[in-house]
Order: sequence, then structure tokens, then C-alpha cells
Amino acid sequence: MRLRLLGLLTRKGRLRFKRYRRILSTLATYGFDEIAYQTGTGKLLRLISRIFGRAAPHRARFAGKANTWERIRLVVEELGPTFIKLGQILSNRPDLIPKELQKELEKLQKSIPPFPSPEAIRLVEKELGKQIKELFSEFEETPLAAASIAQIHRAVLFNGEVAAIKVQRPGLHELVEVDIDILRELAELIERYIPQAQKWGPRGIVDEFEKGMFQELDFRREAAAIQRFSDQFAGQDGIKVPRVYREHCTQKLLSMEFIPGRPLSEVLDDASLDTEQRTRIAEQGADLTLKQIFTYGFFHADPHPGNILLLEDGRLCYIDFGLTGSLIQRDLEVVSDLLTSIMARNEQKAARVVVRLAGSRDFATAQSIEREIAELIERFQSSQGGEFSFTALLGELVEILVDKGLRLPPDLFLLVKSLLTIEGVASALDPKFDFTAHLTPFAEKLVKDRYSARRLQESLGTLAGDFAELLQNFPSDYYKVVNTISSGKIRLSLEGEGMDQVRDSMSKASSSLAFAVVLAALIVGSAIIVHSRLPPLWHEVPVIGIIGFVISGVIGFGLLIKIIRNKGL
Repeated sequence: MRLRLLGLLTRKGRLRFKRYRRILSTLATYGFDEIAYQTGTGKLLRLISRIFGRAAPHRARFAGKANTWERIRLVVEELGPTFIKLGQILSNRPDLIPKELQKELEKLQKSIPPFPSPEAIRLVEKELGKQIKELFSEFEETPLAAASIAQIHRAVLFNGEVAAIKVQRPGLHELVEVDIDILRELAELIERYIPQAQKWGPRGIVDEFEKGMFQELDFRREAAAIQRFSDQFAGQDGIKVPRVYREHCTQKLLSMEFIPGRPLSEVLDDASLDTEQRTRIAEQGADLTLKQIFTYGFFHADPHPGNILLLEDGRLCYIDFGLTGSLIQRDLEVVSDLLTSIMARNEQKAARVVVRLAGSRDFATAQSIEREIAELIERFQSSQGGEFSFTALLGELVEILVDKGLRLPPDLFLLVKSLLTIEGVASALDPKFDFTAHLTPFAEKLVKDRYSARRLQESLGTLAGDFAELLQNFPSDYYKVVNTISSGKIRLSLEGEGMDQVRDSMSKASSSLAFAVVLAALIVGSAIIVHSRLPPLWHEVPVIGIIGFVISGVIGFGLLIKIIRNKGL
């Protein structure tokens, strides 16, 4: 690996070297030295160890008792915000990492120690261009909570409204840039030197992570997501969406209404709640999440108990909109096809739909998973209430796709994760809660809306418009094709698996055909010569004709042997 020596003179270069040292040393401490040596960074690791000594993370003493997946989680937690966020994202993608690692990464710490409050105040003042006392009548220096990307401070606006101020960790953007550069280089080395890791696509994982990470670092996107939720549920009972204070929002700062309430993680352990109250909360949470997904196509993708508050008036409030999912109309239509095929016990259609969800049209793959899906549908249909839910079926369908090497779009994974999470919350509140019974009306409405008169009219209108555009463009497209053909510029290129074998077969066939044509010509020519009695003659038979028949016999016999040996050609 090349370290840009001249770059070490810059602040970013020094940070880059420091991070390399930390990453390689931590890997070595937790027993992953082989990765450094397999990827060609072993010499750099030895140099760092000799000059600076080996880093000893505070939990390294537990590494010897941990298995491989646990040690990976410990490494991720030791390396800070970028790697923690990467681990949290990967825990939602069973198609990118082994299942055992996915389960382990789900245990990643949600909170880490806060950074000093004076730094938070300086960042707020820098972002908003005013002194803290000019912005808020009160600003609590002790944070309410701290996570890998930001921490929350309570503040009071001059109009008396209480706000929650989300402040991004100082220097985080630069740190993430450096870490992603290093991750990309390590991913390239892993793919080069560890062939068995190529099936996971390390570089693709880093590219996808980079896009998602920088989106999450822009708090203006989260503010827009909160506003979108507010518009969706405007005037509806049972839910409260925090108000966003746009004048106090920037890329690194998010200001929203402070909502006092109890997280459902506390409510779950509250023995004072009776069964009726717990059932009501479970129904309310399930219905709100299902409405987000199937009615609006925009949903909170991490509805775990800590991200849902129960207010005094009984309403629920979702917080932390850093992770959201969005479904386009095509996604919803494919989901509706899946629902109808499962309800109709049509495993062939279900298999095709599942493969289509992964963006593939491979019918061979669809046929290969039909039996597995049939068994899955049979278990679902024959199960009693609560034994095997529809969300569990979706989870197993995802596992089938992963086993076949197929990948779902990220938002569809988030959909499955969101359903599984909220079902778990509802079941924890009320063990008898039937999530599938609550999901069914939403699924039926999705299918009904798809085939409603209005939707069919819209589809026909779109189809008519496309057809009109096709007719309108046909003359010019036709003349372009004709001109291309007449100018001799048309070119046909065929590529694909097995083309070499096809070319070989065609070459053999053409050679055999050429021999056959020559053979036929010799036979016909020799017959004409014999019939014409063209001298010289031998026993009144033209010698040239005899020679022609002999050559034809040799060629014909050779061609016959070739056909027999090659079983055809």
C-alpha cells in the first residue's frame, strides 16, 4: 500500500497516518494480524509497532475469549464513529455479510461517551453565526444523549418553546473522509489478495456506505424527512411528529421540538400497565408503521423501542429520523404481487416475484427456488395464529435470496427490517398480538388500489402516452435505422458466457460444410467426365474421372471419421 509521504506534511495527511496506525494496530490486537499480512500491509504494521508500540484497546483482554464475529464487533466499536455506523448499516444487509456477523453487529453500542460541551457550543455558534446567548434563552451544557454521529442538548427558544438541538461531533466529516479512503484501499487489497472475499464485494460495500454516510452527515436531509412525516400525518390522531425549527438548522445542526415522553423500552418493563393498555399501544405502533409503508411509501426504518416515545396523552412519537426508507410505485406493486401469490399459494409466481424484487429476470433461478418457497408458503398457510407470521416469512424469503447470491435494493431490506422490528415491539407489549391480522387489511388495500378503476385509468393513460410517443418518433427512428444500414455502419456484437464454445462449434460446422461442398463438386464433376468419355481412357473409363472419384472417396471417408469422432461434427 502506498502512503503518500508528502501528504503527511498536511493536517489531513497526519490524520490519515494516525488512522492507519490505529486501524492496523487494533486489527493486530484483536488477532487479525493475518489480514494485514494477506493484504500486503504487514511491513507497515511491523514498522508502526516498532516505532509507536502496539495499541492496546481497553477491552482487548476479552478478545481471547471471543469468537471471530465477536472480535470483529469489538474492533468496530474500538475504531469509532465511522466504523460503528458501517457496522450498523451492514447489520441491515444480510446479503452483504455472513448471517453470524450480522447478528453480532446488531449488538453494536447505540451510545458512546459525549464530547465536551464547550466544543458543542462553539460548533453551534459557528454554524449559526451568533453567540449562544443570542440564539437561546437557555442552553443546557450537559447532553441528554450521545451517539456515534451527534449528541443532543436541550435548549429554550426566546418564544418559550423547548427545543432539542442535535450537534454533530466536531471534525467528524474530515474523519469520515479519511476513514472511507482507507476502507476503500483496504477493500481493494482484500479483493486482490483474498479471492474468497470477492463474493461479498468489499469495494461495492464501501461505495454504498460512502453514499449513505455522507447523506446521514447532512442534517438538512433529516430535517426534510421529519417535515415529510409531519405532512403525511397532519391532522391524524395517535401520532405526534416533532416540529423542525428551520432557522436553527444547518448541515451539522438539527433543531427540533423537544418531546417529553417515555421510550417504549421503558414501557415494556412497566408492570403497572394493564393488558388493555399494552394491547392498545401495540396496535397503535403496528398500525402507524404499516400506514407509513403501505399507504405513504415513506417510513421510519428503525422503529426499535428506544426510538418511539409514549406521550402522556397516549400518542406515539417517532424520534431519530436518520434512517428512513422510501418505496417507489414499482416496489409497492411488486410487494402486492408477492402478497397475492402467497395468499393464493402460487409458488411459481411467488418465486418469479421474489427474483424480480432482486432486479433479476433469471427464470432458471426462479425455478430453482420454487420448492423452497412452496414449503415456506405451506408452513405459513398451515400455521396457527402467532406461530409463523408473515414478517417471519419475508425474513426467510430474504435468506433464500441471499443463499442464491441475489441482492435486494437497500430500501426493501429496510422494509423487511422495519416490519420485523415493529412486530417484535408489539409482541413484547402483548404476547398474543397477531401482527399478520393487522398487516392483512393494508396488504388487501394495496392490491385493491392497484387494480382500482382510477389506477387502471392512469395506467392506460400512461400506456397511451407512451404509444403515442412511439408512433411520433417512429418515422425519424426508422430513417435513422435505414441510413445506418445503407451507409454500412451497422455492426452486430455478441458477447456472453459460452461464446467461445459456440464459435468453435460454428467453425467446425463451417469446415465440415466446406468439405461436403468440395466433395459434392468432385463427385458431380467426376461423373460428368466419366459420362463424356474424355481421354485419356483406362478400360474405356476417363482417367481424370477415376482420379476424381478416388479423391472424393478419400475426402468422404475422412469426413465420416471426423463426424463419428466428434459425435456430430
